[in-house]
Amino acid sequence: MLKVGIKYCGGCNPGYDRVALSDYIKKSLHGRFDFVSPHDKAIDLVLAIEGCKTCCADLSAFEGKPIHFISQIEDAGKFLQKILDQR
Repeated sequence: MLKVGIKYCGGCNPGYDRVALSDYIKKSLHGRFDFVSPHDKAIDLVLAIEGCKTCCADLSAFEGKPIHFISQIEDAGKFLQKILDQR
C-alpha cells in the first residue's frame, strides 16, 4: 500500500477549509492508501495541501518524491481521478 504524507502550508491566506478537504480525500481513498506523517521517511508521495495559489509550503524535505499540489477545492477531484486511474 502506498504511503502518502500530507504537508500543509502555513494557512496565512486559505480560500477553503484545508483540513476538511484533507479529510474528504482520506475518506475517498480509505483502504487504498496509507496516510502517514510527512516526517515518515518511507512515504511514497506527498500531497501538498496549499490554501491558495501561492503554494508557499516548504517542500524541500521531499526532494525526489512525487508531489501533488492542491491549492483549491477543484484540485482534490483532479487528484483523486489521477491517483485512482494510476491504480
